Amino acid sequence: MLTSILVASDLSRRSTPAVARAVQLAGWSGARLTVLHVVEEERPSAMEAQERCGAESFLTEQVARHGSPDACEIVTRSGDAFRVIADEAEARAADVIVLGAHRRQVLRDVFTGTTAERVTRTAGRPVLLANTTPGDRWKRVFIATDLSDTSAHAARTAHALGLFDSAEVTFLHAYAPVTRQMMTHAGIPPERVQAEAEREFQATRREVARFLQTLGLGDLSYSARLIEGMGAEAIAGLVAQSRPDLLVIGTRGLSGVKRLFLGSVAQELMGSLEIDILAVPPKA
Repeated sequence: MLTSILVASDLSRRSTPAVARAVQLAGWSGARLTVLHVVEEERPSAMEAQERCGAESFLTEQVARHGSPDACEIVTRSGDAFRVIADEAEARAADVIVLGAHRRQVLRDVFTGTTAERVTRTAGRPVLLANTTPGDRWKRVFIATDLSDTSAHAARTAHALGLFDSAEVTFLHAYAPVTRQMMTHAGIPPERVQAEAEREFQATRREVARFLQTLGLGDLSYSARLIEGMGAEAIAGLVAQSRPDLLVIGTRGLSGVKRLFLGSVAQELMGSLEIDILAVPPKA
C-alpha cells in the first residue's frame, strides 16, 4: 500500500489536478504527503525568499481546499526542478511521484526534455502524470504490456500500491499479425490468410494468458484484450475509444548509457494521452 507520496507543483493550473489527486490518494491510503515547489536557482535572495513564502501560502490553501490529509508537509526548495524532485523523493522514500500534465504544443512533441520526462527517466520510482481533475477513485484501469519483465513489474507495483482497488482492470497487448500480412502481399487465397490469422491470434492469446498467470496478483479480477496494431498508436487508439481512468505502463532501461530513459512506446503515450498515466521504471 501507499505509505509516502510526493507531489510537485509549479503553482500553475497544470499542477492543480496533481495536487488534488495526491491529496485524494493520501486520504484513501493514509500515506504521508509531501507537497513540493521548486524555485529556480540564481535569483536574488530576497526574491527567492518572497517566492518561497508565497508558494507555501498558496499550496497550504490549495491542499486545504481539497481536504487536508492527516500527515501533510509543504516544502519549498531551490535548484533544478527534476533533480530536486528526485532527491526529495529519495529522501522521503516516496512510493510515487505525482506531477501535472506537461506543456503540449500542436506543432511538435515537447515531452522529451520536460521536467516530467526527466523525473520519469532519472528518479527510479513510479511517476503518476495527473492529467484529469479527480472525481471518484479510478474505476477503469488499463495496463499496457509487451509481456516483458518490465511490464510485469509495472503491473505488480501498481497492484502492491493499492491502485487497483475497486477498479475494473484490463491488460492490453498490441501485436502485429506479420504472417498474415506477408501472405496477403504474396497473393495467398483469403481463406488461407484468415486461417493463419486465427492461428496467430490464438497463439498470442495463449502467450498472454501464460504471462498473466506469472504475475501473482492474488485474487485480483482482470481481463485481457489483444489489439491488432503496433505500439503506441494501437494503444492510444483503444484508449481514445474506451476512455479508461488510468493507464499503467512500464518504462525500460537501455544498456550502455548508464541512465534510464523511456521506451519509445511509453514516451509517446505520456506525451500524447490526456488521461492519468502511471509510469513504472524497471526494478532496480
